[in-house]
Amino acid sequence: MLAFAAFFSKFIGALYRIPLTNIIGAEGMGVYQLIFPIYSFLLSTSSGALPIAVSMLVSSRIATGGKEEARKLITAAMSALLMTGILLSIALIALAKPIGRLQGSEDTTLGYVAIAPAIFFVSGIAVLRGWFQGNGTLAPSAASQVSEAIVKLAVGLALAWIFLPLGIQWAVFGALIGVTSSELVTFFMLYAIYRKNNPPLHLSFDIKNSKEKYKEITKLTVPMTLGNVILPLVQIVDSFLVVNLLTKFISSSAATASYGLLTGPVNSLVNLPIVIGLSLGIAVIPHLTKNMEEHNLAAIKQKCDTGFKLALTIGVPFAFIYFALSGSIIRLLYPAFSEAEIAEAAMLLRISSFCVIALSAQQIYTSILQGLGYIYTPVKNMGIGAGVKIILNLALMPVIGIAGVAVASLACFIVTAALNLISVRNLIGKSADLFKNSGVILLSGVIMGAAVYVISYFTTGWLVPVLTALVGGVLYLVLLIVFRVFSRSELSALPLGKRLVALNDRIYKG
Repeated sequence: MLAFAAFFSKFIGALYRIPLTNIIGAEGMGVYQLIFPIYSFLLSTSSGALPIAVSMLVSSRIATGGKEEARKLITAAMSALLMTGILLSIALIALAKPIGRLQGSEDTTLGYVAIAPAIFFVSGIAVLRGWFQGNGTLAPSAASQVSEAIVKLAVGLALAWIFLPLGIQWAVFGALIGVTSSELVTFFMLYAIYRKNNPPLHLSFDIKNSKEKYKEITKLTVPMTLGNVILPLVQIVDSFLVVNLLTKFISSSAATASYGLLTGPVNSLVNLPIVIGLSLGIAVIPHLTKNMEEHNLAAIKQKCDTGFKLALTIGVPFAFIYFALSGSIIRLLYPAFSEAEIAEAAMLLRISSFCVIALSAQQIYTSILQGLGYIYTPVKNMGIGAGVKIILNLALMPVIGIAGVAVASLACFIVTAALNLISVRNLIGKSADLFKNSGVILLSGVIMGAAVYVISYFTTGWLVPVLTALVGGVLYLVLLIVFRVFSRSELSALPLGKRLVALNDRIYKG
């Protein structure tokens, strides 16, 4: 449920980025995307690890019959996080202009002011989602993700269109007001759901009386936060480095536009399937924590293998479709782009397409390591990957321009995923079936990608990428069934499990 809602909300988010990019253009999207690394970093430091940490602690409390203690825990977390959110919101507004000047574009100033209050609301959202996930109730988190995306789309697009005549910076301001509005609505919606079965949260900022709970929360969140902030930190380095370095070779507006193409249209497409892997990780963490307490190695292995196979199964077809149809996809989704912008975005999408596979693997294994209690390991691995990216950025950008940033990101995710995989194998042992099935999934993707490319080569029209992708998707599913990637027990654990098992038995009867 959580994975489907996350995918649906990301789908809405992708739909939002398409008209938004067509409204504000590549340069406007560059301004928009310069703001998000700073915003993401502040979210990661203030609340990024809270849903996972709170879900683990709440799950542990409830397992021992202490629901009232679990409520005290989230009260302490909410008090701390809302105060942190207020301080960070004020700081971002105060520093908006200096940050924009350092990034090489003061057009970001209004955008920072618009999005700053969202940090406060996201802090509360993080605690409430952790409560629901720790209780094994994923519906509120799922519903809130969908509502969040819908409000952002409706309000953001409307205000961007209304403010556009005033200039790019005002159009970006309107779009980011949509982000803040979506977080405000989501916070009050989640709290209303919480209040249906729970007493009100009486917030207290008396740190002395809540010292032990703060300490327990901090013990989990600090290492998780370190892991969460590494990628935003790298993106911040990009936001300061890329535009300023590219302006040595091209104009400032062209550099901002190139940065906007990579971080806007291209990264939005790449992130669409990746969110499912992240959702699978969120769902599996409390169960892994429980299995660890029970010393149930077999259950841990089964959940790790199934989670990885699911993430890979979802990521592979997207990667090969993006690679084979990059130009057609960009042309279909962004008709306002010039031919030069379409060509540049298509090139960047081809390079970035395989980030889908690497990031899916990285995120699911990060979640597994966190669930097993090895919280610092993915932090270290991500730090190594980030170092690789920064070095390659500096080495490649002077040679191949913005494409160097895409290549560096791909290398970063491959290195981190490989290190995470090795770490998990060292903890729970090898899984021969997992690697065999991974190879089969990748082979299915290669066959599908080749078929998609051949079909698209001999067809024309604006619907080509849609129809070709649908044909490729059907072929991919057939290949998964033929190769029997998932066992009966794994199928039964999925949504609609009984129907999937019945279909599997019908196909392979006798």
